[in-house]
Order: sequence, then structure tokens, then C-alpha cells
Amino acid sequence: MEIKLNNISKKLFESVAKIEPGLGEMICYQLFDDNNNTIAEKNINTHHPEISIGLKLANILSEESNSNKLEIGFCSLYLFKSGLSIHEEIGSGTPNINNKDTLWWKWGPAQAINAGDCLYSMSRLMILEENNLNDQTKISLLQKFDLLSNNMFKGKFLELKNSEDYKINLSDVINTNTLREITVFQYIAELFNNTPSNLNLINMFKNIGDLYVLKNHLKGFNRLSDSLNIQTFSQLENEILNKKKIFPISYLFDEYKDSLEHQKKLGTIYMKRMIEFEDLKYLNDLFYSSKSSNLYEMKIQKLSQKIIDNISKLDNQTSDLKNHLNEIQLL
Repeated sequence: MEIKLNNISKKLFESVAKIEPGLGEMICYQLFDDNNNTIAEKNINTHHPEISIGLKLANILSEESNSNKLEIGFCSLYLFKSGLSIHEEIGSGTPNINNKDTLWWKWGPAQAINAGDCLYSMSRLMILEENNLNDQTKISLLQKFDLLSNNMFKGKFLELKNSEDYKINLSDVINTNTLREITVFQYIAELFNNTPSNLNLINMFKNIGDLYVLKNHLKGFNRLSDSLNIQTFSQLENEILNKKKIFPISYLFDEYKDSLEHQKKLGTIYMKRMIEFEDLKYLNDLFYSSKSSNLYEMKIQKLSQKIIDNISKLDNQTSDLKNHLNEIQLL
């Protein structure tokens, strides 16, 4: 069995063709990476790693027979996440991403919100209107999808609820990210019916999700040099100004939870409306000079080893999946 990214693009474009042309133009702008209505592999690997891994695993597990269910499950998730991205970009006021104007910047917030809502509707219709799935499979897939979307909405609620609190509770951050990020990986794992009996796919995908979030949060928090790195500064500044509780800073709050001096300093920075480079450098220096960075690195190493141990149960296909995880910088 083989599911290609081109098949996903084709299926998505067929879905877009059913809606009003003007709205369809906006949807295509959000979904595809070029005028040929295709999705770039780099886009999937970077922004949708769970789908990237799912595609690779589908091509490894020859005993997995229901390729239609997997394909539709991947498409629905891509549509749903694309709609969420539109709303996120409006909320954060992001004008462009990867040298491309965001949809709200190009068409305005009102049209963009409507397009995001439309993508959510399309994600469920993708399942309901698939002729190659029986009713029982559709219901099962919809239940998994609705549970996922509900968890992600809960996670967003908690993120917004805690956004104006200058204190950061590590367990709250873990719970929020589990609902917002990790459940996406578990959803992909649950799409597979026939897997080796000794392969705990859901647990493996949860570990991959945990690892992805930790590494992703650390990207914008890599060691800052004394000379201002505009790109790194702006990325981290945007996260803090939008009161995102990223893991490196959450680890710091947890380590210094009994230190009034550090709590006050950290909280003051988090509540600022204008972040200075010295503020970010303080956070960066404190993280890399404390126990937090060692704990963080140990967590990454343990998760990596758990994933390697699990995928080794794929026997002769182990190297294929391991190499793919390395390619998308997850191992």
C-alpha cells in the first residue's frame, strides 16, 4: 500500500472545487504551496509532521489494507489545521509567513475568519462524502476526528485563559500542549487498523508528539549571541508578547517557583507590552545556566530513545522510519 502526497493534494482540490469560486480561491491560497495546487513536502514535514510520519508509516506497513480511510483521515486533519492556522494568524496579527502574505492580510479579517470556518466544515464533509468508505467506518472516523477537534478547542481555551497570568504552572502547560499538539499525533496513530502486535503505535506517536513539541519550543530559544539576531529575537518576542507559555520558560518558572526574586523578574518580562533584547537574553542566559536546560535535554534524550526502541519492532523497516524522523529533524 502506498499513499502519496500528490494524492492528498488532488483529493483536497476536488473538495475545494465543490464550493463557491471566490471562497475557493481563498481556500486554495491557504491549502496549497503553488499555483498548481500542490502541497510541498517541506511544508508537510515542517508544519504537519504527524501527517508526514503517517504517510511514511502507511508505505511501510504493507499489511495495512484500508488506504482510503488513512487518506481521508490525513486530508480531514490537514483541512482542520489549515483553518485553525488562519484564526491563529488573525489572533496574533501575523502579516506574512515564509515570505507569503497571510490570508487575513490579503483578504481582510472578516473574510479570513469565514474561510477558516469553512475549512472546519470541509474537514467533516471530507469524511461524510467519501464513497469508498462504509457507514460504520465513517462514523468511527468522525468520532475520532470530533474527539480530536474538541480536545484542541479545549487546549486553546486553556491557553487563552492562562495567557494573562504572569505565573506559569508547568503541569498546566503540559496539559494544554497535550490537548493542542499531542492529540494530533495520537489521532494519526488511531487511523491504522493493522499493525504488528508488539508495536504500541499510539504510545509511539505520543512520544513523537512530546518530542516534537519540546524541540519546536526550543527552536526559538536557542542560545542568543550578544549581537542581535533579528529573526530569532522576533520569533521569541512574538511568542512572549502573545503570552504563549513555551516550555523552556515554563521549566524556568518551575525551577524558581520558590524564589520570589526570580518569579518577579520572570513575571515582569512576561507581562511587558514591549520586549527588549536584554529581556530575552536574560531568559536565555538563565535557562542555559540553570538546571532547567539539563532537565530539558534529558527529557529530549529519553523520548528519543523510547521512540527508537519502539520503531525497532518494525524489524527490517526500522531504518526507513528512523531515517525519515531524522530527515524531519525529530531524532
